[in-house]
Amino acid sequence: MLRYTSRMQLRINTYIDGDSFVHTCDARVKVLLLCAYTATVFWVETWAGQFLLVLLCLVLTLSARVPLGRMLAMGIPVYMMAALAVLFASINGQVGFALGCFYGVRMILLVLGSFIVVLTTTSTALTDALRSFVSPLRALHVPADDIAMVFSMAIRFIPLMAQELCAIHDAQFSRGASFRRGGLWQRVSAWPPVFIPLFVGMFRRADKLSVAMDARCYGVRGGRRTSLREYRMTPASVAALAVGLGLLAVIALLL
Repeated sequence: MLRYTSRMQLRINTYIDGDSFVHTCDARVKVLLLCAYTATVFWVETWAGQFLLVLLCLVLTLSARVPLGRMLAMGIPVYMMAALAVLFASINGQVGFALGCFYGVRMILLVLGSFIVVLTTTSTALTDALRSFVSPLRALHVPADDIAMVFSMAIRFIPLMAQELCAIHDAQFSRGASFRRGGLWQRVSAWPPVFIPLFVGMFRRADKLSVAMDARCYGVRGGRRTSLREYRMTPASVAALAVGLGLLAVIALLL
């Protein structure tokens, strides 16, 4: 959320620390269940099935002790998109208002499921889960470690870019840049002096990162990469995966 004051603030960190079962569950299990949940959302064609999926999201949110208001606030752009979908469906006589509402709820369900995973899983755990999923592709000479590294660096650069954006915005604001006053064109013309230094700084940071990786012999062949944490599937995580897949299968097949 952007706040146009003397200081620009961007809230990037989404992970909420906790010790609930949802937090401690293996990240690979949560990603697999999220994929199964997404398939179930598209498979369900009844209001009863969607109601059960909403109830499932509510139970997981409350059990994880995630602030419900914060999670719902994160989905405001999706609610707007869903409202537009309902509006266009109402105008189109072939779709209708009821079917538009159904598809709008489907959009919201997809986002709520991903929010539960993001709010209860660190970016490091998600990166390690991706590395675990793509590691069997090493047999096909697919650079699995490089794919995971790119994903990890992309996640790392998001808060760095947000921090740099806030700093440049505040510097331009102190020099008299008008982000709130004037007409539309004056407001728009105030942003290029912010974005140009931002991208130049990101390219410089990426160049320094590549030099640092070369200095640490990244990419040297002949050795197997290791990880700081070695994740092992616990019986509780296996049970959660089995129960979750079974519950989603029942919802998809019966409703």
